[in-house]
Amino acid sequence: MAMVMRKGESPMGNKMVLISVVAVLLLSGCATWRQQESPGSWMETLYDREYPEETYLCAVGAGSTRENAVNAAFSSLSQVFHAQVDSTISTYVSSTATHEGSEVVFYDTEAMIDQGSVSTKTDLIIGAQVVNTYRAPDGMVWVRVAVHRKNTAQLYEKEMEQLEQDVAQLRMRSMQETSVLARYFRLQGALPKALAHQQLAEQVRMLTGKDRPSLLKTIERELDGIASTVTLSLEVLVSVPEQGEQMQRQIESAFASLFHDYGFTVVNDTSRSGAKAVIGYFAAPAPASGSPYAHVRYQLSVQVIEGTQTVASYRLEKRETALNDQDAMQRALRSALHDAVGALGSQLEGR
Repeated sequence: MAMVMRKGESPMGNKMVLISVVAVLLLSGCATWRQQESPGSWMETLYDREYPEETYLCAVGAGSTRENAVNAAFSSLSQVFHAQVDSTISTYVSSTATHEGSEVVFYDTEAMIDQGSVSTKTDLIIGAQVVNTYRAPDGMVWVRVAVHRKNTAQLYEKEMEQLEQDVAQLRMRSMQETSVLARYFRLQGALPKALAHQQLAEQVRMLTGKDRPSLLKTIERELDGIASTVTLSLEVLVSVPEQGEQMQRQIESAFASLFHDYGFTVVNDTSRSGAKAVIGYFAAPAPASGSPYAHVRYQLSVQVIEGTQTVASYRLEKRETALNDQDAMQRALRSALHDAVGALGSQLEGR
């Protein structure tokens, strides 16, 4: 029997050596598997005495070749995991942040995804074996793959232990920060690892029925607690011909709603707050020779400051096009707010 490991989308990085289905098939060769002369009951009942449901998780696949059949069986098996994980875990999407000294700097890309639009995926399906193969008279190949529940769960639990250690270290670093906002942004770096831990915990629960404490809920509660102690003021600087005052109100409203959503108290009076978000927006026509359209170049920057320390910063620079200058200006502002609020919101959630 060939041991098969498959790689999925891993939020924690690849810490195991994974062997793909194709590689195993190429190494073992098609001549090494023995086909059954008659279909087994597993094609209809899935489980039997040799592979009982309380010990194994099984799936069946069919294809024109053995490789295709194995791929189909793994697809069915992965759907079992996906359905379980997707039904119980919040949605996150990865983004980019780097630490430069004590400041967290966020980088936007053209492909920034809307908040909450991506569902989680099963991390790994490991330790699966092809336990049965049957070639039907019509040439179709059928296979059954099986995962030993306890053994696979133990492998997941080892990964969970490492994630627990990583999260504990990040929580310790967060507590060492002297700035409350710096503590918040440092701690949000633990959320992706907590999410990975939750995904594995859900798979362990599906395999064994054993529950594990949720690191994700713990980190989320701590972040909410920190945010509830922060009073934040907004300082908006707009440089746009003729439309500056109107755009300033739109920008203030958008960012006030964002910070409210994550538990911060937002005020207009800077004397009442120990922290502030300084938002700068610039937009100007950018004529293109021979173009029948109106073009606008715009910049938006955000700095989150507590006392004299810049805790986090974000910068965006793009172009927008429309039929006339006024429409191009409005499209530029909408695009800037959509990208900036979405990106900063992702960072506030540690995604």
